[in-house]
Amino acid sequence: MSGARIVIVAAICAAGAHARTAHASPVDDPTIGRAVFTGATVPSATSIVLDPAAIAAPGPLGAPPPDAIYVGLTSTLDQIGVSRRLLDVDTGALSQGASVHDVVASPGADVGAIFHANPSLALGLQLRMPPGQQFIQDEPALRYYTLGGYQRDVQASLGLGVRVASMVWVGASVTIDATLLRLRFARDTALEAAHGPTGVGSACGGSPCGVENPAASETYDVTVRQHAPFSDGYIVNLGGIVRLAPNTFLAISYHTPPGGATSVENELDGDVTVIRPPRDGGGTLHGAATVYISQPASVDAELRTRLRDDLDLHVGGRWQNLSREAGWDVRMYGDLLSGFGVPEWTEKPRGFHDTFALWGGVEQVYLGERLRLGARLGIESSAIDDAQTSAVTIAPASATLDLGAQLHIAPQVVVQLSYGLQVFERVSETASQFDPRDRIACVDGGYDYSTAACGETRAGYAIPTADADYSRIEHAIRLGVRYDIP
Repeated sequence: MSGARIVIVAAICAAGAHARTAHASPVDDPTIGRAVFTGATVPSATSIVLDPAAIAAPGPLGAPPPDAIYVGLTSTLDQIGVSRRLLDVDTGALSQGASVHDVVASPGADVGAIFHANPSLALGLQLRMPPGQQFIQDEPALRYYTLGGYQRDVQASLGLGVRVASMVWVGASVTIDATLLRLRFARDTALEAAHGPTGVGSACGGSPCGVENPAASETYDVTVRQHAPFSDGYIVNLGGIVRLAPNTFLAISYHTPPGGATSVENELDGDVTVIRPPRDGGGTLHGAATVYISQPASVDAELRTRLRDDLDLHVGGRWQNLSREAGWDVRMYGDLLSGFGVPEWTEKPRGFHDTFALWGGVEQVYLGERLRLGARLGIESSAIDDAQTSAVTIAPASATLDLGAQLHIAPQVVVQLSYGLQVFERVSETASQFDPRDRIACVDGGYDYSTAACGETRAGYAIPTADADYSRIEHAIRLGVRYDIP
């Protein structure tokens, strides 16, 4: 079947989809699940974390695949555009600000192996660093949201898949997950003092500071990692597969948040470097930092069925309860920070809500050919409201296209290449929840936290406005090499 015909069939399969989600979570990986040659029913090393039941399930020809070693190189590449609007805090008028266009890459890799003790029992091992979130680097116009950094995970997994009945497979895997986080951002010290002695009306180079004056900008570099990955960083993956017909399989899997199903938040510890504002003489401070985060659970599902002898249909979906992940709770402390006005607590909000994804497509069944092709189309829902969009979190509704090719270069060696394109809707925001006027009203009002302005301040939204036009296109690539052990 030609590549063009495969794309047409995939489009028909996905045309009826109604649920959508966005790749926004730092624990989401667009190179597995929706990617061609992966999925919750696919007996591949990528299923050790996706659906461990699949590692014991039969392949497209009806028998368990051979023992195999798999190496994958992955990456996401984001094209991001932010055209800011500036807010006059006295009149509420918006004016055009700076425009930033950047390309942000986040590489990853995984190494895995599957061994079959017998036709009904399979063991999977995997080391994995999926593509993480990489933030726009060193753009002064975006400094109150991000000056760069990343959030990513390093994982080690052990999985077991078992055939428990003639048409039922179950599996479980445990992943030790270490989260690495670096946040670089600025704080407007004049805005945070409102109309006080060092506030927006104070002098910055001989004129009032106002809002977003570089002379009053204090920068932070927070680098932290998982506090205790073996106790609060483990993830449990549970899965099951049912054969509905000779070549029809339905799979569902559940992934706990790091720390298990009852986990509330994870503690990441490290240090912080603070560069004081130029108007205060500059200088560098060092201290300790702790960041608390709450990461999501998720559910994956997939239906795989034979359309004809040489063609399989794959329809999959994912739900993530991203509403757990409200933002980064940043604590900074230490004797070297005391007396310099460094806040002990800073909330960096994200504003996620739950997301849904659906994708569908077709793949050629391997019947001894050297080349095998596949394609999928999908749609995904927004992960945040437009009013909460900022340069650090751009995740409106989107559409996805995934293509893949598999090449047998030797009897036991297979090379797979998949490419995913995710195009997000444009966001044009003129009523952002990020509003510096809330900070001014809260401080001038004596920090009355019963007021809406102080509520927004406490939640981290009372910083320079995020009103802007946002665009984002993400490319996801997986290059995998599988060696089938004879």
